Amino acid sequence: MTRLSTLTALLASVAFAQGEAPPAAAPAVKPKLTVMPFAALTGDVPQRAGTKAVGMLTTEFKSADSFALVEAKKEKAAGSAEEALETARKAVADAKELRGKKKFRLAEEALQRAITAYKNAPAALPELGEVVDAYALLSAVQYNTGRDEEGAKSLNQALTLAPDRELPLAQTSALFARVVTDARKALKDGAKGTLMLESSPSNAPVLLDGLALGTTPLSVKDVPPGLHFWKATLPSGEALGGVIEVLPGKQAVAKAASASKDPESRLLSSLAQNKLDADLVAAAREHATSSEADLVVFGALSKEGKGLALDTFLFAASTGDVRRMARASFDTELLSAGMEFFNLAGELAKHGDKVGEAVKVPSSVSMTLIAGGPSKLAEAKYGVVPGKEGAEGLEPTEPAKDEGPRKPLEKRRAPLKRQ
Repeated sequence: MTRLSTLTALLASVAFAQGEAPPAAAPAVKPKLTVMPFAALTGDVPQRAGTKAVGMLTTEFKSADSFALVEAKKEKAAGSAEEALETARKAVADAKELRGKKKFRLAEEALQRAITAYKNAPAALPELGEVVDAYALLSAVQYNTGRDEEGAKSLNQALTLAPDRELPLAQTSALFARVVTDARKALKDGAKGTLMLESSPSNAPVLLDGLALGTTPLSVKDVPPGLHFWKATLPSGEALGGVIEVLPGKQAVAKAASASKDPESRLLSSLAQNKLDADLVAAAREHATSSEADLVVFGALSKEGKGLALDTFLFAASTGDVRRMARASFDTELLSAGMEFFNLAGELAKHGDKVGEAVKVPSSVSMTLIAGGPSKLAEAKYGVVPGKEGAEGLEPTEPAKDEGPRKPLEKRRAPLKRQ
């Protein structure tokens, strides 16, 4: 030791002896951690289980105080379904005002714009009643101008979407009410079609004309001919939708496939197909980069007996390694999941990027499921929610009144009077 270093050490010891605290050590830098949404490996996983599980595990990571939690920002796509829905609602409001002023042609143009916008917004529609009412209002406007054929087509489309829905306009005109009654009976007695709903990945919950009928792949029978609105929610949480025409005696096919190329959607797509592949690793790396995270936690839920199982993984940005953490099992309500998540967080805090076992890609997410195996085809009847046999069609705006039997209409009917 040199004379200078000896002197420095001596002065430091004197300062410490006089009560002066030694220089504070630099605080340890916590690794940045991000937790991605969990995918559903099987269609019988409760829809909210993934969100709840992520929240509980994230809470345990916060309590461990060994990580700095970060989130990756997800940009909203331009020209969204929400914007189309807003456009449709404004056009309907304009149409009602124009009809009140007896400007029927302008009202019809506004309603046509509204319906076009609605067709671009199935993923954002909270319920289908407003679309049905728009078609019914269009029908009334067309009848107002003596164009009965066009009016009948618009009315049939309204009833196709909701065969049992009571149309508010029918309560304001006895003649229009009789037209609705005849059209509804003809629709119910006529030939039906079938609709096959698919998605990539499968096991996506789907709505058809506003009703939850099951998960993909799903075959829906007894579908009235005409246009129908469908919506599917992929494992990534992305909502997709569209409009499809069903013909009598024919099968139509609608498929939901994400066009999103963001890392989260790609990673969840691979997980939902029980795949740990090269694209998943690339997506995890991109996600880590965008969120500036050192560690990425992701996983997938599957049904196991009467409960759920969670296969959890860790991606380390510094090495590009994927590691399998301990498998967790708990009840479907996640009431017993607290201790499982506490243990997962504790293991990660203790071992860091060396937790669990290294995974050789490609591999399977769950070792108990067949990788890429086909999902079981489910079946449903149009307008009937599984488990609710009486729930056909949209809820009526108010209870239907029993007005007794109606006299049959003559084959030739005078046009509705202009108002």
